[in-house]
Amino acid sequence: MSLSILNPSSATAQESRSASRLIRGFIYAGVAMALLFGFFVARFFLWAQCFELRAFRVPSASMCPAICENERIIAGMDAFHIRDPQRGDVILFDRDEGNTKFIKRVIGVAGDTVARGPSNTILVNDKPLVLPPPCGENNSYAHLAAEGPPFETVKVPEGSVFVIGDSLDNSYDSRFFGVVALNKVRGKALLIYYSPDASRIGCRIN
Repeated sequence: MSLSILNPSSATAQESRSASRLIRGFIYAGVAMALLFGFFVARFFLWAQCFELRAFRVPSASMCPAICENERIIAGMDAFHIRDPQRGDVILFDRDEGNTKFIKRVIGVAGDTVARGPSNTILVNDKPLVLPPPCGENNSYAHLAAEGPPFETVKVPEGSVFVIGDSLDNSYDSRFFGVVALNKVRGKALLIYYSPDASRIGCRIN
């Protein structure tokens, strides 16, 4: 009995080679995407210097335009394990024994003097407070009232920080409830990962 040797046709062989190239292309693309993703993740962690990350939804507008109502943020909960908050940091802290976290900007640290200035301004060490520029295309600081809320001049004691909301006319903060003890500070706001305004997604919180 004779046996027939079956050879693939040239068309079938070509299809097989094309399929192999396509698979290799997917593998190379997957590896490249994984490396690129790893690069950006590494850069993020190096920038943030935080590894214990949590996500939060901000329910109020007291920190707008830095963080506005219903935006979602990433916070580094280990940001202050080796250093204390500095002026300009946007921090998360507790004010009671519950699980609610408050979010405000540090404008005074131990030894600083915070006082009410003219025409709804705040003075830090006798200099007017200057807030960072807002992020996004449609965001800006709200027009302030002619006069801000009255509060007593405070010399920030050791182990405490003085905090405010960037929306100065719409914020319950240290002007009303006093300084925040460092042992109540829980983390640092890092970036906005979701916003109804697409131009603000990915904004670093300065």
